[in-house]
Amino acid sequence: MSKQITFKRNIGLFMAVMIGIGAMMGPGIFALPGELAHMVGPLGIFAYLVMGLVTMFTALNYSELGAAIPLAGGGYSFTSRTLPKPVAFLTGWFFWIGNTVACAMYALIFALTIRAYFLPTINLVLLVCVTTVVFAGINFWGMSQALKVITIMNLVELAILIGVAALGTFQIEPENLSPVAPMGYSPFIPGMALIYISYVGFDLITVAAEEIIAPAKTIPRAILITMGVGIVIYVFVIFTMMGSVNHSVLAKSDVPFIFTADRLFGVWGRWAGIVATIMASLSAFSVTLGASARILYALGRDGHLPLFFARLHKRFRTPHVALLICGAIVIAFGSSGIVKLVASVSDFGYLMGQGIVCFSVIALHKKMPNLRRPFKVLFFPCVPICGMLACWLFVPALEFRSFILGGILTVAGAGVYLIRPANRARLNKLPKAFAWVKMWILLRRRKKMRVLIINGGRQGQNIAKRLLARDEYWLLFRSSEHQITFIEEDETLCKELEQRFNAPIYQGDGTKKELIEQVGLDNIDVAIASSEDDGRNVIVALQAKRLGIQQVIAIVQDPDYLPLLDESGVVAISAPWATAAMVENYLDRPGVAELFEISSGVASLVGMVVPEKAKVAGNLIQNIDIPKNCVVAAVIRGKKFVVPRGETEIKVGDHVVFVGPATDIKEAQDLFMLKE
Repeated sequence: MSKQITFKRNIGLFMAVMIGIGAMMGPGIFALPGELAHMVGPLGIFAYLVMGLVTMFTALNYSELGAAIPLAGGGYSFTSRTLPKPVAFLTGWFFWIGNTVACAMYALIFALTIRAYFLPTINLVLLVCVTTVVFAGINFWGMSQALKVITIMNLVELAILIGVAALGTFQIEPENLSPVAPMGYSPFIPGMALIYISYVGFDLITVAAEEIIAPAKTIPRAILITMGVGIVIYVFVIFTMMGSVNHSVLAKSDVPFIFTADRLFGVWGRWAGIVATIMASLSAFSVTLGASARILYALGRDGHLPLFFARLHKRFRTPHVALLICGAIVIAFGSSGIVKLVASVSDFGYLMGQGIVCFSVIALHKKMPNLRRPFKVLFFPCVPICGMLACWLFVPALEFRSFILGGILTVAGAGVYLIRPANRARLNKLPKAFAWVKMWILLRRRKKMRVLIINGGRQGQNIAKRLLARDEYWLLFRSSEHQITFIEEDETLCKELEQRFNAPIYQGDGTKKELIEQVGLDNIDVAIASSEDDGRNVIVALQAKRLGIQQVIAIVQDPDYLPLLDESGVVAISAPWATAAMVENYLDRPGVAELFEISSGVASLVGMVVPEKAKVAGNLIQNIDIPKNCVVAAVIRGKKFVVPRGETEIKVGDHVVFVGPATDIKEAQDLFMLKE
């Protein structure tokens, strides 16, 4: 029996902040201040402050997008809803490369620190491999489990950073801060570009959106808290470092934080700095590795990469295949030992990707004005434009080699996008003699549908609940939950849907084609008109079909509408008692639906479990008075698939699947539910 596998929503505000802090407070603050002191001197204090404020534009854009579109994949998921598909794919590709290469940098810095201070003879490649395997295992166990380890490391790291900075303020010498700009102000912008990577991390909160509780509220709060904490700590630490050690001396150290702590507090300061550097490297490594795997998962989920990239582990519900691939690439890059080049390529990916994400906020406002945005940036479009400039204007400051590698990786990504195979067409060529084999293959086919539900009333909510259900036994063949989007006009219902389903919600009249177009026709596999009003559903269904949506379902009670809908290629479902189940069957078993002409609204496929003391238990199928037009299509006994024949015995606990008209299936179900 296939079981639906989804992410667990078990990350609250504190853990979400830990994702951001864990990625942001990486080894940058422990290594970059020395180079910054060489470039700009004490002016580096203002470089950290201004860079933080500039990055806040991008953070605000991410807050709006993350609250409105809480889907796994972060920046890629945002652009896939708002921009052309090739641009969206390249955005995801940029982020995946940026995160994966950043992981390699963190692993390499950790390995170099261990070799420098603990094990001078250890093989660097071996240490990178062990580190990657351990933290890939922790992420495989689950994001929330990884966050427990990350939280401990974050707290240790922050305690040392704040402690050294606070105690160091007593040893600040004013002459070290004067003049503020001994090299002039011209290196100020390049200095800001150098430390940009220090502020990367808040964006990873949105990558885990499908695991965050109440994402509409939690994501914006977590991003803004992360940025606020990061700016304050960075400025405080760099102020102490520049004030207690002359910039000319600090510029000579490759490990300026450890050097400063050693100079201020002796041996215990040096070892505190070493511990903090290790904690920062491992914390950032673990968070970024998990985020990288989830981006690869999102690319596979949406068909840009083979579907196996989007597999989740049945027990831990983590993207284990994507995690293994990312781990292998981290080892390959980390084993190179070239820290500067790895960091520059990572910056290239982040800056390009985040700039596109900032632009997608403008596209979102233009294409989807009715999408509910629980968090809204002020002064639109100034904030998105500033975010774009804050990213792309720093790209030229990166080293030249990163452009070459970045260009090669971009071309490689475009190639992957253009050569994706369509390998399921061969199923249609199977001879009719193998109809049962074809049906079973179709039943087992795994497809995650993007479903637009137009009207979020009782009917629409029942359908959504059924499609998103996780633990019901009768979800026999599904492998992954569908992706739901709502259109609803009523403000109160919109708020209810927002709290209940954590899905994108467009507020407005679903009969208007402009609103359906805002959702994006490329983002819809199936449109469902689920109002209680038959006439309204017919209008909505015909409108959706006219716009070019291939699969459209209309819920209608009046059979007089069936010929009109059938002529237009709309699936009409008219049995009130089985509406949600029939929608689920049609989405999860489209091939079977086609075999049994469900498109004309005459047949359905519904399952049930034979209860204790059922009269039919112990009887052969041929001896049960099943309605004439109803057929037992399958019997699932434990984990065994039984092809039903006349001499097949029905037992208690069997999952029996019926095929036929809705009324006959209902009669057959009642017969099988009858007890002695």
